[in-house]
Amino acid sequence: MKARVLTSVAAVGALAVVACSQDLAKSPLAPTQAQFSVSASACSYPAMRTAAAAYLTDAGLVNELITAMSKAAGQANINAAGFNILTALAAAADAGAPTVKGTPADGSTFANAVLGCMVVTGYSAPIDFTGAFGAGIFEVRDGSGSSPVTSHLLDGGAPAFGAEPSTGNWPLAGKTLFYGTLLNLPTLGNDAAAGDNFELSTLPSGLTFSPEIKAGVCMLTDPNGRILHLHASDPGVILPPVSALSFCPTTSSTTTPNASLFAAAASRVGSWFTPSVAHAATSAFRVGGGGTGLIGNLSKIGPVSYTSTMAWVVKPGNTSRSKSPQFTPVVMVRNGSAGGNNIQGATITLIVSTNNGSFTITGNTAVTDANGVATFPNLKISKPGGYTMTAVSELGGSISTFFNIDGH
Repeated sequence: MKARVLTSVAAVGALAVVACSQDLAKSPLAPTQAQFSVSASACSYPAMRTAAAAYLTDAGLVNELITAMSKAAGQANINAAGFNILTALAAAADAGAPTVKGTPADGSTFANAVLGCMVVTGYSAPIDFTGAFGAGIFEVRDGSGSSPVTSHLLDGGAPAFGAEPSTGNWPLAGKTLFYGTLLNLPTLGNDAAAGDNFELSTLPSGLTFSPEIKAGVCMLTDPNGRILHLHASDPGVILPPVSALSFCPTTSSTTTPNASLFAAAASRVGSWFTPSVAHAATSAFRVGGGGTGLIGNLSKIGPVSYTSTMAWVVKPGNTSRSKSPQFTPVVMVRNGSAGGNNIQGATITLIVSTNNGSFTITGNTAVTDANGVATFPNLKISKPGGYTMTAVSELGGSISTFFNIDGH
């Protein structure tokens, strides 16, 4: 049975452990933190203490961190102290009750109060972190560890969505705040959603991850679904599957949830944040690589069901047997979705027919890039004659055209 709930059970001392481990910590500003593009504004330490008291059951240890921040000399040390507070705040959000007594909106107010005294690229007060403190993600990470950033919302006991390094530690130059919100959209990039979709961001903003990080969900509603990475102004990229996220169950599962329990869990989640969750019961959920993909930057992310479509970018033109390369310009095929998104990592095979007798074809397989395009620079056919060439995607769909090869 699949239950969708918010993480609310953790050791009561979780906040104390984080606060004590970083109490009064000051460190040099890391490269990503040094990009001061926004001036600190509305900085009020009394307001920060008030916000802490509203959100936390016991704000004593955090108040010590606030004192340290108020006494820090120079913006670099103020930022370092601020990230210590945000780390403690994230631990509290993960712990839930009884460490937390306030609402996600109270958590958002507290986070903005801290950031209002910091100077971090991309921050312009206020940011609405309500969804991040509700079903979403609110975590601080740096390059010294590899712990994933995961949602407070659970699917069958595991985080519903999140991200983690694809290898080694996080590719980060300094302390970074990850915050994400469950979108709950029925479609993403005009393709049908096949599970939870979410938007993930960072402060400092505008980071590029190298190596790419792994992001996605633990459950799919379509066993053939794949992760779509959607930017606001560009076509989305349907990503090739990679191994499941470390925090997801390791075995495949299919279940039919009890509709009444499912609705009750969804109603509970909806009371925590805006917009409310309104998931309908669905017949099957699946754990697997189709729920994850590699991304180099952040935006909207989620699994989709899609129909594979094919189109010639450059058709094979009439050519000769002796020409080298035989096809100029190079043959190119686009594999996309019916929703208009690019499909990356799909193997495309060119098949030829209608010529009598034996012939060989080489260089006729390629894999699509982030633009959904497969390129065939070494395509060659040994025998002259007329041919029908068909481009076939491993994901379904094909397209054909006719051309001639002369004997010269």
